[in-house]
Amino acid sequence: MKRKLNSFERRFFRSPNQTISIVARVKGFISEDDLRIALNKVRQQHPLVGARIYLDENNEPWYINEKVLENPLRVVQRTSDEDWNRELLNEYKIRFKLATGPLARFVLLQSHEISEILIICHHVICDGTSLAILARDLLLYVGDPDRKVIEMPEPPLATPDNFPIDIKIGKAIKFAINTLNKKWQKSKVIFDEEDEDNIFRAFLDNYNFNIISVELSEEETSNLVDNCRQHGLTVNSALNTAFLAARNSIRGPFKGGKRNIMVPVNTRKRYSKPIGENFGVYISGFELEFSYNPKKGFWENAKIYNDKAKENLYIKKIFQFAAITEIVDQSMVDARQFTFFGNLVPSNFSRYEKIHTYCNDEKNIANKRAKKQIPKLPVLAITNLGLLDYPTKYGSLELDRFIFVTSGTPYIELVIPAVTVAGKLTLTINYLEETTDTPTMERIKNKALKYLGLAK
Repeated sequence: MKRKLNSFERRFFRSPNQTISIVARVKGFISEDDLRIALNKVRQQHPLVGARIYLDENNEPWYINEKVLENPLRVVQRTSDEDWNRELLNEYKIRFKLATGPLARFVLLQSHEISEILIICHHVICDGTSLAILARDLLLYVGDPDRKVIEMPEPPLATPDNFPIDIKIGKAIKFAINTLNKKWQKSKVIFDEEDEDNIFRAFLDNYNFNIISVELSEEETSNLVDNCRQHGLTVNSALNTAFLAARNSIRGPFKGGKRNIMVPVNTRKRYSKPIGENFGVYISGFELEFSYNPKKGFWENAKIYNDKAKENLYIKKIFQFAAITEIVDQSMVDARQFTFFGNLVPSNFSRYEKIHTYCNDEKNIANKRAKKQIPKLPVLAITNLGLLDYPTKYGSLELDRFIFVTSGTPYIELVIPAVTVAGKLTLTINYLEETTDTPTMERIKNKALKYLGLAK
């Protein structure tokens, strides 16, 4: 495999906080040897699992599979249901080295009764649905050691030639972007892996990432789904409304009232050439402006949110935005991360002068535009992978649940990934202690569950 990163993937290329992960919890024992054999097979099936990123003479990034070491695997004795949380937090402190790869790591929490496989990836190679596919395929190989490697066709890409509709970009937009690109070329700054290492370490020094999980039983999941159906809305709409209401109740309304909510959209079923079960990045989304009205009941608010989300889900608009992003100079997309986090870099770091010179250059168009975007960033982002119709039996193993985790950012207060498998919905609240302290976040979680009728 050798191909350039597309604009969907480039969004995550130089960011210091783009680790995503999934925990597959099963009933039964998984041996280290069986898992290593399965890892080798799944890496053959999904080449990005064994990829690294090579920069050409023009500093353009390419995925390649040459000279990439085995995917790291740690084996840890499992003692409690909380072990995965500790181990993931430790993994999030380790930067993926893009140039050498691989961009996926694994941890096996091992016991005779319950085992957990932790899959930790850089977002640049996959989205949440791809992580779930990877977890399932890994379990299929573990559960059946004789299973042959599934040979996947070359995956269709999230590029304009595969968009479901012919997107026309207006002359005015093209002119504006060309103007931006020309301005960027005059003061262009190329950031490399050492620069990225500087902001990664600075981010860790300034922020403490935490995870709170909510693991519903089959009965609780079924009751929530039924309740949402009775009110004519999706589970995702109920979750968004509940956490927004809880946050407002605990911390008060956001300044200015309405604030944007990020609504991720899994676009893999929308392309001309279906993406199917391929592993990669196919996530996009749109922003929805919504404010919770405390004078109305929770379910009434949730219905208003649900209807508004439906009205704003314009697939054409999502792909049009993607097509526009494609013609932006992608090195300007890389630079945005250094506007967001560059000022965290202390003077004793190797790239302090370079990064701070860029961050403090008010005339640099990339820096200028990114700073304008910061106040407009969404306050809430819930990524719900939905109900996954996956097997529950894998040889002698029985799937208990998946736990989906993304990353924390100081710019989005509530980041909540969710997934339902084996009849059980699990969600995690991913946050930074410096943005919302844990006791406050626990109160927000408990209040949200109460709105949803799930309070213990």
